[in-house]
Amino acid sequence: MRKRKGFNWFALVMFAMIAYFATVLVSQQVHLAHVSESQRIADKRLEKAKETNKKLRKELAELQDINKIERLAREDLGLAKEGEMPYQATRQ
Repeated sequence: MRKRKGFNWFALVMFAMIAYFATVLVSQQVHLAHVSESQRIADKRLEKAKETNKKLRKELAELQDINKIERLAREDLGLAKEGEMPYQATRQ
Protein backbone atom coordinates (compact mmCIF):
# COMPACT_ATOMS: atom_id res chain seq x y z
CA MET A 1 0.00 0.00 0.00
CA ARG A 2 1.16 3.40 -0.91
CA LYS A 3 0.71 6.41 1.23
CA ARG A 4 -0.40 9.43 -0.62
CA LYS A 5 1.32 12.61 -0.06
CA GLY A 6 -0.73 15.65 -0.65
CA PHE A 7 -3.77 17.49 0.57
CA ASN A 8 -6.47 15.48 2.38
CA TRP A 9 -9.69 16.72 0.77
CA PHE A 10 -11.88 14.37 2.77
CA ALA A 11 -10.71 15.85 6.09
CA LEU A 12 -11.26 19.37 4.76
CA VAL A 13 -14.80 18.58 3.58
CA MET A 14 -15.65 16.87 6.87
CA PHE A 15 -14.29 19.83 8.86
CA ALA A 16 -16.31 22.26 6.70
CA MET A 17 -19.51 20.23 7.18
CA ILE A 18 -19.04 19.98 10.94
CA ALA A 19 -18.32 23.72 11.17
CA TYR A 20 -21.42 24.52 9.07
CA PHE A 21 -23.74 22.35 11.16
CA ALA A 22 -22.27 23.69 14.41
CA THR A 23 -22.91 27.26 13.18
CA VAL A 24 -26.49 26.38 12.24
CA LEU A 25 -27.06 24.75 15.62
CA VAL A 26 -25.72 27.75 17.54
CA SER A 27 -27.74 30.23 15.48
CA GLN A 28 -30.91 28.20 16.06
CA GLN A 29 -30.26 28.16 19.80
CA VAL A 30 -29.78 31.93 19.83
CA HIS A 31 -32.97 32.41 17.83
CA LEU A 32 -34.85 30.09 20.18
CA ALA A 33 -33.63 32.09 23.18
CA HIS A 34 -34.93 35.30 21.57
CA VAL A 35 -38.29 33.69 20.84
CA SER A 36 -38.48 32.43 24.42
CA GLU A 37 -37.80 35.90 25.79
CA SER A 38 -40.42 37.41 23.48
CA GLN A 39 -42.92 34.80 24.65
CA ARG A 40 -42.19 35.61 28.29
CA ILE A 41 -42.71 39.33 27.67
CA ALA A 42 -45.93 38.67 25.75
CA ASP A 43 -47.22 36.48 28.59
CA LYS A 44 -46.57 39.27 31.10
CA ARG A 45 -48.39 41.78 28.89
CA LEU A 46 -51.29 39.36 28.50
CA GLU A 47 -51.62 38.88 32.26
CA LYS A 48 -51.54 42.64 32.80
CA ALA A 49 -54.19 43.13 30.11
CA LYS A 50 -56.37 40.43 31.68
CA GLU A 51 -56.15 42.16 35.07
CA THR A 52 -57.05 45.52 33.51
CA ASN A 53 -59.93 43.91 31.63
CA LYS A 54 -61.22 42.33 34.83
CA LYS A 55 -61.10 45.68 36.67
CA LEU A 56 -62.86 47.46 33.80
CA ARG A 57 -65.59 44.81 33.59
CA LYS A 58 -66.17 45.15 37.34
CA GLU A 59 -66.35 48.95 37.00
CA LEU A 60 -68.77 48.62 34.07
CA ALA A 61 -70.98 46.28 36.09
CA GLU A 62 -70.98 48.75 38.98
CA LEU A 63 -71.92 51.61 36.66
CA GLN A 64 -74.99 49.69 35.51
CA ASP A 65 -76.46 50.14 39.00
CA ILE A 66 -78.52 53.35 39.24
CA ASN A 67 -77.75 53.73 42.95
CA LYS A 68 -74.03 53.66 42.25
CA ILE A 69 -74.43 56.27 39.51
CA GLU A 70 -76.46 58.48 41.84
CA ARG A 71 -73.87 58.20 44.61
CA LEU A 72 -71.04 59.07 42.23
CA ALA A 73 -72.99 62.07 40.91
CA ARG A 74 -73.60 63.32 44.44
CA GLU A 75 -70.11 62.73 45.84
CA ASP A 76 -67.85 63.43 42.88
CA LEU A 77 -69.83 66.02 40.96
CA GLY A 78 -71.70 67.71 43.82
CA LEU A 79 -75.06 67.20 42.16
CA ALA A 80 -78.35 67.03 44.08
CA LYS A 81 -81.90 65.94 43.41
CA GLU A 82 -84.56 68.55 42.80
CA GLY A 83 -85.46 70.22 46.08
CA GLU A 84 -82.29 69.05 47.88
CA MET A 85 -79.64 71.36 49.20
CA PRO A 86 -76.12 70.06 48.52
CA TYR A 87 -73.81 69.95 51.52
CA GLN A 88 -70.06 70.28 51.23
CA ALA A 89 -67.82 69.92 54.24
CA THR A 90 -65.05 72.45 54.51
CA ARG A 91 -61.51 71.17 54.36
CA GLN A 92 -59.15 72.20 57.09
